[in-house]
Parts: sequence; C-alpha cells; structure tokens
Amino acid sequence: MKITCIGHSGFWAELGDYNLIFDYYTDEKNIITPEIFADKKTCVFVSHNHHDHYNKKVFEWTEFGDVAYVLENDCPLGSNPATNTSALRIGEGEELSMFNGAVHVKAYGSTDEGVSFLVRLDGLTIFHAGDLNNWHWDGEMSKQELAEMESNYLKVLHQLAGINIDVAFLPDDPRLGVHARRGIEGFERIVGAKKIVPMHFPGNAGERY
Repeated sequence: MKITCIGHSGFWAELGDYNLIFDYYTDEKNIITPEIFADKKTCVFVSHNHHDHYNKKVFEWTEFGDVAYVLENDCPLGSNPATNTSALRIGEGEELSMFNGAVHVKAYGSTDEGVSFLVRLDGLTIFHAGDLNNWHWDGEMSKQELAEMESNYLKVLHQLAGINIDVAFLPDDPRLGVHARRGIEGFERIVGAKKIVPMHFPGNAGERY
C-alpha cells in the first residue's frame, strides 16, 4: 500500500487496482490528478461536513474513471444529479460494500461531527478517524466536558478493540499543546495498529507513509 497525504486529514491510499481517498478538501501540491484514476477503481470517503474534510470538487472525478463515494449521512451531495447516483450514505454502526464486495466499510462514532471509517480491502484493514479524537482544550472545556469527551472517545476505542488494524489515520493537532497526542496514546493502548499516520495538522501535504 502506498499512502500520500493530500493535506490536513486528506489521504490517498493505493492498493493494487484501487484508490482510497479520505476527507479531501485541499490539494496545494496537486497530488490528485486525472492520471491516478486510469485503470483503477476509486473509493472516496467523507467523514463529515466540516469545510476542512469535505470539498464537493470530489464529484468532478467521475469524468476521469470509475469512482464511488461514501458520505456520512449529513453531508450534502454535489450539484450534478448524475454523479450523485454513485454516492452511498452511511451512519454510525452501519456497514456497506462497494465494487461487488471488494471494499467493505463500517462506520464508527466520532467525538465531533460525523463518523470514522473502518475499511477492509485486499486483506488489509484501514481506519480513518475523521474528527474522532480525545479533544482536550485547556481553558475552553469544563472538567465535566473533558470527562465526557474522554468517555465518548474511549467508548469508540473499546468497540474497535480486538480488530487487527494495519493502518490508522489519527488526529495529532498541535493546537492541543501538551495534549496533542492524547488521542493517539489512548488508541495505541486500547486498539493498536501496525502503522499509525498522524493527521489534522498544517504542513503535512505531500508526506508519504
């Protein structure tokens, strides 16, 4: 699997005959070009409707190849009805398959908006957290809010415990200061993954993993 960060929480993973593109919203390095769609099936995932996770430009990609979309239930569709036919909706706890069962997706919860994704393809299991994180904002959240945040985060992690995850994309937001890796540390302790890829921070576009 080849993994390229498009920017922020946006990633492109190449697995054999498939592209997986998560939470695309900006592409300052022009990573997603028409050529990448040639001779590949592409699955585009949108975890929620925040501007830094969803750009309706993704619907333009249908002209370049075989593209299917998985959008969290509250995400608006594009303006072109023709492209909307290839868009599937998903909510927390729901599952679906694409491309004759080759790609299987299950949606888990989030501690912000939307969902997180567990994707299985070609014997590999990939987790993209979206905005699922143990968001610990010092000075902005009360003790009760911090406790509820951690409880909600741990609830999702315990649902994932026992699943063998090959790659996990997890927020590592520097705005949280000393708490930036709090979510990753919890994930490592309870769930684990063969490879953890940090996201949700500026300046990561073009990084390869």
